[in-house]
Amino acid sequence: MDTDLRTRLSSFLKPLYQDLDGVSRVDDVQRVERIARAIYDSDDRHYTLLLLFHGLGTWLDKVGNVSRTVLAVGELEEAELRRTAASIRRLPIPVTEAERAVAAALLVDASGVLGLAHRFAAARREGHSVLDVVHEALADSSIPEWVPETARPMLEERLERRREFCRAILDELGNDDEEKR
Repeated sequence: MDTDLRTRLSSFLKPLYQDLDGVSRVDDVQRVERIARAIYDSDDRHYTLLLLFHGLGTWLDKVGNVSRTVLAVGELEEAELRRTAASIRRLPIPVTEAERAVAAALLVDASGVLGLAHRFAAARREGHSVLDVVHEALADSSIPEWVPETARPMLEERLERRREFCRAILDELGNDDEEKR
């Protein structure tokens, strides 16, 4: 994808990554893109569109959003945006190499200490304790079979850092009887 089109598309998408509380999620999308490009680097246009749109979830599936994007940005076709929307829907069980790279990048991003911090923030809102989050995080360390080989070392490193952090929390909470994983 040429730089001019990517810039216009990024400008169009930027307000869509603004949460209701005013916090922008653009940094999250860019961080996931950096991870994904380390896993699978391709100039494929579909891959670039998937990287730019993945954080919007089903936004492209909503009535009028594909045509709105085509009209606002230009140089895009409805068919390629519908293909991108289909790829986003498949991210939980990715099929293509591009989908596996983005899904793995999301998993890597969520698996480290930063992902754990996001879990703590969500848990607070939902009424869960620090201990609940720590136990869940320690139990959740499996690597799906679809994860590309290039992503496995990154994922394993982040999972280990998360485990170390969780063990430190357990130590500070005085839960010496907890299994040291």
